Amino acid sequence: MKSLQQNNLIKAPFDISWLLEKDILRISKILTSRGANLYVVGGSVRASYWKEEFDNIDFAINITPHEVKELLKNIRCTIIQTGIEYGTLSVIINKKLFEITSFRKDIETFGRKAIVKYTNCIKQDAKRRDFTFNAIYLNMKGEIVDPLGNFSDLAKGKVKFVGDPKKRILEDHLRILRFFRFLSKYPLQNKRVNFRTLNTINETKDLVKKLSKERIWRELKMILSNDGSSLALRFMNKTGVLKVLFPSFSLKRFINLIVLEEILIKKIFKDGSCNNFELKNPILRLSILLKNQQEPIQEVLSFNRNEIKMFNFYNKFEKYSKNFKSVGFNYGQKNGLNLLLLYIAKKKNFDNYIKSKKFEQKLLRYFREIKDGAKAMKNFPVNGNDLCKMGYSGKAIGSILERLKKTWIDSGFKLNKKQLFLKLQTMAISQ
Repeated sequence: MKSLQQNNLIKAPFDISWLLEKDILRISKILTSRGANLYVVGGSVRASYWKEEFDNIDFAINITPHEVKELLKNIRCTIIQTGIEYGTLSVIINKKLFEITSFRKDIETFGRKAIVKYTNCIKQDAKRRDFTFNAIYLNMKGEIVDPLGNFSDLAKGKVKFVGDPKKRILEDHLRILRFFRFLSKYPLQNKRVNFRTLNTINETKDLVKKLSKERIWRELKMILSNDGSSLALRFMNKTGVLKVLFPSFSLKRFINLIVLEEILIKKIFKDGSCNNFELKNPILRLSILLKNQQEPIQEVLSFNRNEIKMFNFYNKFEKYSKNFKSVGFNYGQKNGLNLLLLYIAKKKNFDNYIKSKKFEQKLLRYFREIKDGAKAMKNFPVNGNDLCKMGYSGKAIGSILERLKKTWIDSGFKLNKKQLFLKLQTMAISQ
């Protein structure tokens, strides 16, 4: 890698072809038309270096938001001013979102809010950012501008606060959770974390309580969805943050689930078909993490209706039949697999169980049974109309259907409609 020049300016050593997209060129042309300096900063620069996908692009500029707004009147776009008091304008062009923030420094901070002063100095702007790899700028010529000399942290994927960790956290309490989110995103590069940082987070952990339920769940969902979620949660536990969020939890069961998912990917889904089964499901991972949640989850996190439904579904099944054909039949292939994972992850003898010689064979057999059950669900030969024609009505129909389904499952899905009705008669006689 080329060493940085004295002015901390180098040609970007990664693909930045997206910088030449039509809408970006339009924004750049209009915002620099009166001599302003425009930069891409933060997530899109980081993502480009690590060859990750990204949607939104954040710009930084050395003029005020009101000056930005005046310039943007010359192109067709939608301007959202909700962040203007903090120096940020959200701009939508052709359904693409761009955030344009003026260089600024904090005069006074209040956890998630601040009084800011605009500046013409890129170094001052960089000093108020959260992490060192988010304080790397990209100019419109495709050159990296590194005001604080932190490019090596981006190259290494190291998660480090800019300057004093405590100051950064007091400026914005959400940075505690963002720290763990990036740990989960880059686990291999962050197996060891600076003691001072961990100690600071431990000292400030209660500030998480001041965050909104929406913000907490947004960050936590990303943590739980990433490959390094177990690493992040270990450090969240070590610093006491996890305890602040959830007084009761089981990190061991959570790690068990992660181990199972890895086994599935390596041994059963070698062809990549695991994408069809929504592994790394944050709701599933959260449900097994929370051992005995004392208060309703919506009192702690802001769930949408579907998330509440799924969380309650997974937590409902502490115990259920080991007949995985039945599980697949009743709940489908995706849910069936998730219930299987919960069933195994919650085993008290988990470590010995997965080390047994026949474990992988068992896992594959259970998975096939779930698939068979899910496939059979579509082919169940009896419906409510059939029972109506036989003179059944009301609650009796539902009750009989459940009995017939169980009979059909026990038969290995081999009985036809006529044979099931004969079984029904036998049941009636025996009663």
